[in-house]
Amino acid sequence: MKIFIALYLLILALPLPAFAQSPTTSKSQEILDLVEQKVKEKLDQLGQNYTPNPKKAYLGAITDIKDNKIKIDTKGQTMEFVFADNTVFIGSKQNKIKKEDLKVGQDVLLISLTQDTIAYTKRIIVADPKKIENHKSVTLGQIADISQTSPVLVLIPLNNKNHELQIKLSADTIYLDDSGKKIKSTDLKKGQKIICIYDNSSSPTFPAIQIISLLKQSATANN
Repeated sequence: MKIFIALYLLILALPLPAFAQSPTTSKSQEILDLVEQKVKEKLDQLGQNYTPNPKKAYLGAITDIKDNKIKIDTKGQTMEFVFADNTVFIGSKQNKIKKEDLKVGQDVLLISLTQDTIAYTKRIIVADPKKIENHKSVTLGQIADISQTSPVLVLIPLNNKNHELQIKLSADTIYLDDSGKKIKSTDLKKGQKIICIYDNSSSPTFPAIQIISLLKQSATANN
């Protein structure tokens, strides 16, 4: 998309002294208008399957809910988000709930999508307070490899593709799909994007507490 924007800006920035006093001025303007229209059409087409900014996940406590906005405290920082019309709300028992069920003070995993500088909520999952401690981390990444001999997968964080996380799977790990439905560990595939909540106190292999598969999003992005 950046290529089309750059092309568009370059065309608009070109000086047109030769056409200033020329009878072909109107024709040249028609060409510029046509190029501008084609660029806009192409950008609109890309916009159907293009996300300006990737999803991000935040783990924190709700500090305020008012009108169409929610604030959470995450790592000592207050962040504000706007409720999207298609936001999915999931309770602590992995059941779907309503926005009205959210309460100030609840610990949540909030998945957001930033568009036009506005951070929208895409999914809010009420978390078990007993499981949220200082040694828990949340990472949005892509599965680089899944071991065939041990319950371990390699996760590449999307915000640091030069880093690898060794994630250990266990019987206690909770697996969910993008709609909040429970899945199996065998449903995880190489190349798949996931959100992983893990215990960062154990190194170099980190035990996974919860994994949310973003398979639908990955499939759309790859088309």
